[in-house]
Amino acid sequence: MISVVIPSYRNPKCLDVCLNSALENQSNDNEIIVVLDGFAEESNYIIEKYRDKVSFMPLETNSGMQHALNIGVYQSSNDWILIVNDDNVFPKDWDSILNHDKSERLVITPNQIERSPSIFDFVTKDFGTIDNFDFKSYTKEEQNYRQDSLTNDGEIFPFFMEKKYYMACGGFDTIYDSPFICDWDFFLKLELIGLKFVRSRKLNFYHFGSMATKNGNERDRFIQSERDAANSFKFKWGFNPIRNTDNSHSPKNYDVMGIKYE
Repeated sequence: MISVVIPSYRNPKCLDVCLNSALENQSNDNEIIVVLDGFAEESNYIIEKYRDKVSFMPLETNSGMQHALNIGVYQSSNDWILIVNDDNVFPKDWDSILNHDKSERLVITPNQIERSPSIFDFVTKDFGTIDNFDFKSYTKEEQNYRQDSLTNDGEIFPFFMEKKYYMACGGFDTIYDSPFICDWDFFLKLELIGLKFVRSRKLNFYHFGSMATKNGNERDRFIQSERDAANSFKFKWGFNPIRNTDNSHSPKNYDVMGIKYE
């Protein structure tokens, strides 16, 4: 059994598709937790629709993705957790595929499909936007893009890991007012306690693409929060947030602020 934790911020259309796909395409009866990070009333119809199969945790005020994720994980009841954003769509048999490859100290990132080319080497295929998404075609055709391989370029969302290591590193640091720099901080902490990262090409989540954070009225706030978060990261760790070619977030072969990076 897997505990799926989904943070959601003012994105009920995406959340509806996300939850439907998680339930329709799972092999087992997994625990699914949605943390509504403020403005929960906008998702009331989603709560009503899925209340018998999904646990909802509505927060009174918007506190940030990190806070929402920590609350969701702390309340989860299984040893293995899958962190997924609400703008993802689950592929067929996602849980049995991930469970097959789970191993001690391993963090698995499922591959993704996006409508346009990505710096993360995702599959490029247009199955539609949230308003015209072709769920049936995606579920069927996604299997044509599967490869029987695990590659070393993980350390991005979504990710599948043991809950005990999430707890061991303190979860996501809530000092960052940013949904991206906090990822780098979290994955770096996992690297420092010896976890290994892979990307599974055996399944492909569909990704609509950060609809709530980078579009419309949220765009200006998002850009400023990224600048502030990058400064906070440098103050904390002593170097600018970086991403190596294998998606590692650790600088290589030097000492900084008393830490030896190798």
